[in-house]
Amino acid sequence: MTNIILVMSLFSLIFKDINHDYLDYQINISVSNFIGDYESYQAKHYFNGEKSDEIAKKLNKHLKGVLKNKGEFITEYSLSIGMDPYIAAAVMLHETGCTWNCSYLSRVCNNVAGNKGNPGCNGGSYRKFNTIEDGMKFAIKKLNSYYKKGYKTPKQINPFYAEDSTWYKKVDNYVKKLKK
Repeated sequence: MTNIILVMSLFSLIFKDINHDYLDYQINISVSNFIGDYESYQAKHYFNGEKSDEIAKKLNKHLKGVLKNKGEFITEYSLSIGMDPYIAAAVMLHETGCTWNCSYLSRVCNNVAGNKGNPGCNGGSYRKFNTIEDGMKFAIKKLNSYYKKGYKTPKQINPFYAEDSTWYKKVDNYVKKLKK
């Protein structure tokens, strides 16, 4: 008990001339910075309470061909821009066919999501990317453009992304498979 009184007496002597408004201000700044840093850390390393490395391991169990061992890349890039990594990977699996044998478009043109545009792949209308990672980034960014607008499920994204009105059902099946 004597120690507590001594510490409190010392504390009051040390801090008697401190502007308490300034001290409160500094504490609020520190707390705000901590919260911002923590939220940033959470966004980079967790998705819906699940650690990013756990998500990457789950994805890697199902990624084959040009997507093999790309779970960490998909997870980290998706989380860095605020995209659901499961939906991103599911779309890539559906569009590439890399559950079994990857499509020509993904193998030759690094196009993992059936994206059209220039430069065209071998003179076609589907876009060619220099690397598989470039193709993956483009696909994730495109999906995220819908995700940011509030279209957070394959069913909500479907009308903007795919001509096939049942596309979302196939992607949902991949999402379920990836989460196991």
